[in-house]
Amino acid sequence: MLAMLAAGCRATETRGRDLNIALAVFPSEAARYRGFVAEFESQHHVHINLIAQNYGDILQAMRVQAGGHGNLDLVELDLAMLGEAHDYAHSLDGLVSVSARSLFAQPAWDAAQSSGHLYFVPHRLMWQAMIYNHAMVPTPPSTWEELAQFARNNPGKLAFKAARYEGAVCDAIAFVWSGGGDACHPDAAGSLRAFNFFSQLAPDLNDESAVFREMSVLEAQARGSVWIHFNWPFAIDYLHDKGLAPKEDLSAPIPAGPDGRATPLGGGYLAIPISAPHAQLAGDFIRYLLTTEAQSRLSQKLGWYGSVPPAPGSEDAKLYAGYTAMRPFVRARPAIGCYPGLSEQWRRAIRNVLIDDRPPAQAVEEAFADRGRSDQCDCAGAQ
Repeated sequence: MLAMLAAGCRATETRGRDLNIALAVFPSEAARYRGFVAEFESQHHVHINLIAQNYGDILQAMRVQAGGHGNLDLVELDLAMLGEAHDYAHSLDGLVSVSARSLFAQPAWDAAQSSGHLYFVPHRLMWQAMIYNHAMVPTPPSTWEELAQFARNNPGKLAFKAARYEGAVCDAIAFVWSGGGDACHPDAAGSLRAFNFFSQLAPDLNDESAVFREMSVLEAQARGSVWIHFNWPFAIDYLHDKGLAPKEDLSAPIPAGPDGRATPLGGGYLAIPISAPHAQLAGDFIRYLLTTEAQSRLSQKLGWYGSVPPAPGSEDAKLYAGYTAMRPFVRARPAIGCYPGLSEQWRRAIRNVLIDDRPPAQAVEEAFADRGRSDQCDCAGAQ
């Protein structure tokens, strides 16, 4: 990948008005994104080279190029990477207007900052909602108690994404927050309240929850073997393309807990690497992106539900009703450099309870046993 990027660098030096943007997009998304940027290319007389890579490779390229000459002008990073990546990014203080900030909720901007400086801008933000089969579940559960009752009455029809990856944290953290807990204090009363709730659900979860990820649980929903799970906006779009939404499947708010509702912020952020050869032009693209008009076109062309909600009364408004309802309850996981290690501890605790049937307090204690060591992550105050 780095060799390919180096070749792109030489091409940039030759043409002079190329803007190299690395995004974590699928081939079909890349084609639609090229259509989206055509207006910017025309306005600024520039050619955009879209480099499709996964988030991990983009961060690695950004890290390698930080010490010298790079060829990436703009990069997209996952929210969980921001804590490390700000060391390799230009400060964007003064680049984002007040009107641009109004496009996204404050938690989205809080996650983009470090030590009072802005290093990232939201690109395609999303959050989770509940996906349910309304043909089989006419009234979706709206509270923890109703969700637990649904699970008892319909064994195997509720699923969590409990594979060994970040999606497990995304599913669980919504309940941790709505139970009054937080990511920095897994042994707090609110966090343990959520784990006790997980232990109630565990016996009746779909047996494949231990290996479910975004697409596999979504395919189970499409087959009808799962009636309720929690997922990102693309899920309802996928079901719509298969003719299952809104005929069978819809979205709804995540059930409320003792401390209300919550949903994890996810998606990609844009950064200008410190080695960017065309940092000013990259800043122009960010300004272009952060307008209501551009955000609306981005949603229409890419199908990314985010800053601009669907028009009231439209089919999209019906499809994405759960996401619109969860908008006021979006929260960000800690944007800190040691988040990967903290996340791994949360994953162990979640599986201990949901999959391995361990007592909640013991499961949490074992998963976070090394938090007292001086070299461990301390994220207190980071949220």
